[in-house]
Amino acid sequence: MTQLEIPFPELSTPKTLADALAFYHDANSDHPRRSAIRSAFNAMARGIGLPLDQIPADAVRLRTMLAKASAARAGIKPSSWKSLKSLALRALADAGVELASGRDTTAISPAWRALIDRAEQRVGIGLGRFAKFLTRTGVEPDAVSAKAFAAWRGELLDTSLRAKPDTSYRQMVRLWKACERKVPGWPAVEIESPEDPRRFSLPWEAFPESLRNEVNAFLVSRLHPDPLSPDPAPKVRPATNKGREKNLRAFASALVLSGEVVAADVTSLAVLTKPVNVRMALGYLRNERFDKEVRPQLLNHAELMKTVAKHWEKDLPKSEQIGLLIKSLKGAIGQSSGMTQKNRERLAPFNDQNNVKRLLELPQRTLEQAADGPPNHRAAVRVMYALQVAILLAVPLRAKNLTALKLGENVIESGKGKTREVRLFLSREETKTHTDFTAVLPARVVALLDAWQGVWRPLVLNGPSPYLFPNASGELRSRGSLSSRVCRFVERETGLKMHLHLFRHLSAKLYLRFDPGGLETVRQLLGHTTIKTTLKAYADFQTEPAFLRLEEALLGLYETPVKSRKGGR
Repeated sequence: MTQLEIPFPELSTPKTLADALAFYHDANSDHPRRSAIRSAFNAMARGIGLPLDQIPADAVRLRTMLAKASAARAGIKPSSWKSLKSLALRALADAGVELASGRDTTAISPAWRALIDRAEQRVGIGLGRFAKFLTRTGVEPDAVSAKAFAAWRGELLDTSLRAKPDTSYRQMVRLWKACERKVPGWPAVEIESPEDPRRFSLPWEAFPESLRNEVNAFLVSRLHPDPLSPDPAPKVRPATNKGREKNLRAFASALVLSGEVVAADVTSLAVLTKPVNVRMALGYLRNERFDKEVRPQLLNHAELMKTVAKHWEKDLPKSEQIGLLIKSLKGAIGQSSGMTQKNRERLAPFNDQNNVKRLLELPQRTLEQAADGPPNHRAAVRVMYALQVAILLAVPLRAKNLTALKLGENVIESGKGKTREVRLFLSREETKTHTDFTAVLPARVVALLDAWQGVWRPLVLNGPSPYLFPNASGELRSRGSLSSRVCRFVERETGLKMHLHLFRHLSAKLYLRFDPGGLETVRQLLGHTTIKTTLKAYADFQTEPAFLRLEEALLGLYETPVKSRKGGR
């Protein structure tokens, strides 16, 4: 029997991409696409940043690596990266690696199609892949059961290359349950979504009603504090209160889960702020939730307990005891800066001017690419992301303000021709610091804004809308959804990991590189109330440029000839 006659099933399953490539050189050396497959494997290795023999050929480990890979790291265009990655994955499957197809081409059965067509469009799209799986495995609506859900979850976990397969499964179950409630004739299945391991909070119903009532009263009091109070508490925004409500429930849950207090005894905020209880709850969070590390989240919880004790209970001795605990936590965390280590790591690539240039050129390049093709919804969405990046680079807004921009109210035009100006204006009710904010958009951003409004914006909505970046119905877009999609867009196009708030940090970093003494300018750019806030977060950014300036000064002195003293030899 010749080498080419060896049946594929007798070949050992590749353990790495190097093994898979050897398969096409040895057992399948006459494969018509062998050269293209080699190029695809090499591109995947560059995108991941590891050699072929260190990249595992199994879905569970490979999907984690692919989630961090990018076209920019591979040194190719996003479109080329997509096609090469697809070819590499098909080649792996042909070599015997069990991988779920990235795109299921199964035609949904008529019975499932009839049900999905009755659901909302987004729900139908979300359930489409599961419906294809059910069709492929021969399960019709009248026969669907919990076993089908278990089989689908198993396929996702074991063979899918989705970055977060368990999250995909939980989302699918939520959509399914929504259809059970809203879509006539939708089959009901007794299935529970697996809990998100990141969540541990008990429901408010697990605690006495008196605690929830007091929590509501406390939160309302922070929205409208008495300015004539001897010890007035700072006014907070509804969004801040929403976060505090979650943190209070999480803290009460941590106290109960510590095993030292039962939920029935957590009757009031005074129970939560007892110093001994604060320590027990923080201890649970540190040991059980944060891998025994002292993280900044512990400090946030402790500071909220101090706020409750000081401004709600008016218990100064208790707040002082919690204050000592906060001091101890700050010492353990060892952070003198207002910026997290993770954000510092994400800013590090911008020490390379090529990465800065890649990000700065992204908006205009995206607009040019869109103009070269047909004006469709997909191109319009890309232009929207590009404009958002351009605005954030020019005017580092907070994510909440970016998503809520309204034409004529926040985006204001004045003048015509050469005197035309476009300003962004935020009233004091819209800013975190309760002060008006205004900024003139540079010409490059205005050009992109004009293209968005004139050509592309009408392609993403079905009617009039006051928002600059509306959803399809003309309503306010979800901040979380927009933020994650903009960040995926930036990473896909440049290989750089960003989140919307990081644009503010990047603006400070780039300006202080230009002017190491420009903290006051940075304060104005970011809309900080006091220089203390700016100094806390960005003082370290002055260090490197300062040393560069020192070196320039020293080089100047070295190059300046020293004049001989009069009478010298």
